[in-house]
Amino acid sequence: MSYMFDVYYMPPANPAKEAALTSRVVEFGGRLDYREDATEHTGICLTYEFDDHEKAVKTAEAIRQLGDHVEGPMEYAA
Repeated sequence: MSYMFDVYYMPPANPAKEAALTSRVVEFGGRLDYREDATEHTGICLTYEFDDHEKAVKTAEAIRQLGDHVEGPMEYAA
């Protein structure tokens, strides 16, 4: 079973921010699964995947504490 959450932020794209977020996620055992550019309705979306639900929850909370918008975690449909 996999678990995922999305992190959204407003444009413009910020490679340094994305690298810092991804580095934090990797420390908790996750990985970047998908990156989606901003649309007229959403910001940039980074989808992170975890094999462990507890680690996904802890990581999502740590990122929220930094002030970023996180949706999830939730089960990842195969």
